[in-house]
Amino acid sequence: MFDAKPQWRTLRTVWRMQSASALLIPIIVVWVMGDWDGVFQSAALPLFTLAMVSLFVTLWRFRRYKLALIQAEALGNEEGAKAAWSVLHREQMLGLLAAELPGFIGVIHFFCTGEWIPLLLLVLVSLGAMALYRPPAAWVK
Repeated sequence: MFDAKPQWRTLRTVWRMQSASALLIPIIVVWVMGDWDGVFQSAALPLFTLAMVSLFVTLWRFRRYKLALIQAEALGNEEGAKAAWSVLHREQMLGLLAAELPGFIGVIHFFCTGEWIPLLLLVLVSLGAMALYRPPAAWVK
């Protein structure tokens, strides 16, 4: 018999760890760099635009995650459930990594310009996109 409760807990744990890393890495970078002037000021607008465009990768990944979530929940405790849960875990991780792209491009933006406000906005955008990949709370017990 296949039990789905540990799978839901694992999905929730992965989401929490990835969200924490997406938030802590930029904070640590800003703290370590301190008052940074930047080395390439003309890259500010192209990098910010690239970070915002990278959200489309997240939307493309979300469709795959949603389909994997529906399939894993539909199988329940049946025989093919292990494979479905494996696909769901993979799709969640790839989706979370895609959702972190704006924040990580924001870190590169900070190195180039030394401006922390665009970094803050891009990290918030990343966290908002990562909320799409949070496992439904009603199923996690």
